[in-house]
Amino acid sequence: MIEVMPSRYADPVKLWKHLRKADVDEITAASGMHPLDALMMGYEESDECYTIWADGERLGMFGVAQETINPSIGRVWLLGTDGILKHKFDFLRKSLLWREELHHRFPVLYNNIDARNEVHIKWLQWLDFSFISTMENYGYEGRPFYQFVRLHNV
Repeated sequence: MIEVMPSRYADPVKLWKHLRKADVDEITAASGMHPLDALMMGYEESDECYTIWADGERLGMFGVAQETINPSIGRVWLLGTDGILKHKFDFLRKSLLWREELHHRFPVLYNNIDARNEVHIKWLQWLDFSFISTMENYGYEGRPFYQFVRLHNV
């Protein structure tokens, strides 16, 4: 059974070596950063940051950062391990709850996703996010990325 707890400083350090290849590829394509640096940045810059646990193992981290131009907009992110797939039904159910929890503070949730990250794209579609644009030459590697968004109660 999955548990979600507020992240602690040690979580990125323990998690980064176990991230899904698709998540590591996305980090590299978008920023050129090392996965540990990306997780630390997410931990430090998010207004809310959580670690996903099951069976005593960290399965992922997610968070949301308020946009400075509009406090109603939150940039959401999630980086995970293949261990999430072992608990996929529980993960999906809890994803709906956490989506709503994040929407209480941020009526608009958005970010960009590597077009190659098929598992996360399907998950975002299942969570009723909309894909609103394709950026053909995005980030450090200039790869296609999709921008996604979800408006609360619209």
